[in-house]
Amino acid sequence: MNHTLENSFGKPFRKLGYLLLLALAAAAGLLLLSSASASAASYYVNNQVGSACSDAGSGTSTAAPWCSFAPISSHGAFAAGDQILLAKGETWNEQMSISGTGTAANPIVLGAYGSGAKPKILRNGLESDRAIALANPSHWTISGLEIGQAGAGIVVSFSTAGHEGLVFKDLYLHDIKGIHQGSGSGNDVTGDAVWNSAGIEFTSKTFDDSNDASLPIVKNVLFEDIEGSRNLDTISIDWYNGTYSSVTGYKAAEQVVMRNLNFHRNDAGGGSATGCDDGMRITDVRYLTLIDSRIDGDAGCHSDTGTAAIYLAGVYDANIFNNVFTNVPHTSSPDMVAFDFECCTNNVNISENYFAGNAGAGISFLAIHPGLGYELNTTAAGNTFVQNGSGSFRRAGTADTPTGAIRDNLYHEANAFLYEDGADYSGFTVSNNQPIKSASAISHASASFGSSQGAGNWTSRAYDGTSWTNLAYYDAAKKQWQPSSSAASPSVSAFELQPSACASCAVARVWTAPLQGTVSLRARVLMAEEGGDGVVVRITKNGTRIWPVSADQSVAGGNRTGYEAILDGISVNAGDELRFEVSAGSAGNNVSDAVSWAPSVAYTNYGLQWDFAAAGNLENWTMASQISGTVSGGVLTLTSSGSDPYIVSADNLNSPASNRYLRIRLKNNTNDPMAQLFFTTTTDTAWSSSKSITFATKENASGYMTYVVDLSVNPNWTGTIKQLRFDPISKSGTMNVDFIQVTALGSGTSKSWEFGTDSDAEGWTSGNQISSMTVSGGSLTLTSGGTDPYIYSPDNLGIDNALINRYVRIRLQNQSTNTTAQFFFTTTTDTTWNAAKSVTLPILATSDYMEYVVDMGAVAGWTGTIKQLRFDPLTATGTVQVDFIRITD
Repeated sequence: MNHTLENSFGKPFRKLGYLLLLALAAAAGLLLLSSASASAASYYVNNQVGSACSDAGSGTSTAAPWCSFAPISSHGAFAAGDQILLAKGETWNEQMSISGTGTAANPIVLGAYGSGAKPKILRNGLESDRAIALANPSHWTISGLEIGQAGAGIVVSFSTAGHEGLVFKDLYLHDIKGIHQGSGSGNDVTGDAVWNSAGIEFTSKTFDDSNDASLPIVKNVLFEDIEGSRNLDTISIDWYNGTYSSVTGYKAAEQVVMRNLNFHRNDAGGGSATGCDDGMRITDVRYLTLIDSRIDGDAGCHSDTGTAAIYLAGVYDANIFNNVFTNVPHTSSPDMVAFDFECCTNNVNISENYFAGNAGAGISFLAIHPGLGYELNTTAAGNTFVQNGSGSFRRAGTADTPTGAIRDNLYHEANAFLYEDGADYSGFTVSNNQPIKSASAISHASASFGSSQGAGNWTSRAYDGTSWTNLAYYDAAKKQWQPSSSAASPSVSAFELQPSACASCAVARVWTAPLQGTVSLRARVLMAEEGGDGVVVRITKNGTRIWPVSADQSVAGGNRTGYEAILDGISVNAGDELRFEVSAGSAGNNVSDAVSWAPSVAYTNYGLQWDFAAAGNLENWTMASQISGTVSGGVLTLTSSGSDPYIVSADNLNSPASNRYLRIRLKNNTNDPMAQLFFTTTTDTAWSSSKSITFATKENASGYMTYVVDLSVNPNWTGTIKQLRFDPISKSGTMNVDFIQVTALGSGTSKSWEFGTDSDAEGWTSGNQISSMTVSGGSLTLTSGGTDPYIYSPDNLGIDNALINRYVRIRLQNQSTNTTAQFFFTTTTDTTWNAAKSVTLPILATSDYMEYVVDMGAVAGWTGTIKQLRFDPLTATGTVQVDFIRITD
């Protein structure tokens, strides 16, 4: 993200602008507004027919409320304890302008009364529309509202410093758009200094480098239970793209907590130069806590200056724990990352989060603003990364050297873990980051959480002092598991656990091992809220504590830093349980004791596995015929010298046939796509083609690809497997092999068509030049009558997480002499069929069935939600038989 900006004085700045906004306020009397009334009052607004509303009255009774916002906006400063209450179920299309100063004990409240849906403030969809203008507030709580269809939702503006105590809670903010980088009514001369349209915008037109004060503009701010959709930004602490940094070291906003944010599909650009720069902007904040939030599909339209779900600049001393950041779409923009460390951050700890399916990197460190400061002392630890387009991390720019530690992360990436975009990681220490060979080998509690027990191998349980049982009731409104519809405690939600008020009881997330192997565990436990007396936690395996080692861990009330668990090398058998247990402690008090805990468990070794990690170690594979092999840099390089090269594993593997999936990551450097795996069993020790499976690899590949082959398609894959033989190619040339696995864990399948029932095409239909389309004997038989034959999948497939579910796996027999097939696709945001959204697949003309793996994620358009597939089996007349089509991770 990189562009030129101007501040209110017309001075050009880069994207950051990096105004040195210094505090104003020469006298305490100028900092805070005095109370306008001696006693608190409640003001009611209800525009429903029959409400007897009148703007001429006092509005202090539900029997005679105000009708509109006019009396509110003309009221003047509200006083401590005042309440402005909007009738539930009602809608207004007007702006509310408010100000006033509450106290910590008696905040001013803007909220709702009555029953029904949230009160709505829905404007006309114009960039000049605002819902709420809140000026110089201290001790305000705004909650229980729906706000939408405006250029900005809640604009919180400051002309003085020293404010505090703001709470934004239980808000639904949507369709906020129209202003982009200070355009239109957002300008800071005649407008209200809104840089980008946002559901909640913090800004100022006052502060500049001529002022000097020793106060932050605002402190003690809470954003909690906020949903945002179809906005440009949902929350923007932005200061009109500037910063405030007084000589005393204060930041513009301090002590900011964000909890339980739910942002999804924020894809509304705005202004004359549209763009979805980000979903949330956090600028010039110190002591930030961001926990227990899900940010999905944000920054969903093109921006010339780059896109990111979350943008950080001038952020110091921040903790970002236990969140899920997924699916920033591919919009042909720069960046397209989940987290953009834009500039000038210090001591940010971003740990134990989940990053998956983002079109760019999970976390991007930029160094593109010379002289403005560094990204210093970042800790990125214990995170889980799955199939991010550019890799887990990205470094770009050489204007400075970001520093920190990248440690103990788990990752499965088709591309790099550390992506170097013209810059390196020389300022970071990098240690103990664990590669995971399959997305299916990773189980993240929060990413898997939902209304079905057992999803992702996770269950939610309670201990009553005697035994553990599954929580029986899922509350769809609260999105949590609990004992019953009437008993809400104990409970487990996507990110949090609430113990019961019982000293001998406990609540837990439980991961159950699906197969034997070795796993790594990453978790951080902390208090999700303040005010409680704390909890006691532990991690157990089959009831025996494995963390902490010596004693259970007490977590004090209000401790939002918590304790990190990094455990590797945990041996498990199928059915073993890892429990993440929380109890209320000896006092049995569970008030305000919600716990944040979002663990990730991943298999690092399972089934038969050869990693080729040690130089020179072939791991007991024998170069048996017409082939040589060397191991270096974690790769087995095979060099064929003939037409029948093969290597043979150690004998007596004694692997059960339930380990049915071959998973091999390789790069084929030849133009021969045919590979073959042979096997023997303890009851049939002879090598023969009847005990082999042929599969295709990408010819002259530019990078590595993981191939997953279901070996049980061969009926002889039974009993106990004794030995393996791998024939990589059938000509001279080289192949690089990263790893070989034979395991019970296959690919996670999003959609599959097995064609197992005669005459049932499972929703596939003929599209063009298909003269015959039949299902019989477990195969779909397609006969082409021309040069452009194709069939359509069912429509509205709803395949989410496209970069994770990126592989089309097809097993077919090509009975023609033609060797070209093709897959097309549409998405919910691009429903046209075109070559740009397609992948061509070379297929072999052979009497054997061959399994092919197509990486659809290599196409930029494979993003968002996949709507439909089209399969072109040939480009000539002929017949193809299809055993199955699967979309997998």
